[in-house]
Amino acid sequence: MRRIVMIALSVMLALVVAIPIASGKPALPALSNNSQTLGELGVEWWTRVIEEPVPTNPLYGSYTDESPKCEGSTTFAKREVFFLYGTQTGEPVTRECTVSHKAWIFFPVVNNVDIEPIGALTEAQIREIVNNQMNQFLVGSTMFVTVDGEPVPVSIPKNRADTPLFTVTLPTDHIFGGPSVAPAGEYEGVADGVWVLLRPLKKGEHTITFGGTFGNGAFTQNNTYILMVV
Repeated sequence: MRRIVMIALSVMLALVVAIPIASGKPALPALSNNSQTLGELGVEWWTRVIEEPVPTNPLYGSYTDESPKCEGSTTFAKREVFFLYGTQTGEPVTRECTVSHKAWIFFPVVNNVDIEPIGALTEAQIREIVNNQMNQFLVGSTMFVTVDGEPVPVSIPKNRADTPLFTVTLPTDHIFGGPSVAPAGEYEGVADGVWVLLRPLKKGEHTITFGGTFGNGAFTQNNTYILMVV
């Protein structure tokens, strides 16, 4: 089977603050943009993307809160984390989703993954593939992000991190092109990316725009998320 590599673009604000003490009990530690946290969250992000069939996959098109594509919550380190996504095609999209005011928001600026049949390559070989691919994506790149109209800087290489080796189950109708490209079944892989983490937003409506140009103009993104925080 030929190697499977894909890119999904995304941009997010990275703010980390202490969580106040409530009800006299020590608060949980604030999530951090360290490479371990970003890499482990990256595994969960990619697992959802890879295992979700195309019709309900969050990488595709514009959608609203009525769509299952908005169901992007997970629990990490006893915190709720909500995932946002870019696109495979680079087409401008607008997505409207409801998010808890307790949810941290996790999003990659740019990322890629390589998955292989179990045992086909060593972990080191897979990691080298994604690292080299990411280096190419970042050459000549430009990135932008705004939160409620305010520009936010994107930090590289501070927020770049590999994921641990992980295992996924590929569905029949998968994002890599279906069974003619790769049969359904179990694979293992590694992802590399520039990942960032946003602390919970205040209740109300917030607009996040993100995008950029990557690989010396070979791929672009122009995405808008309108989040109703409740």
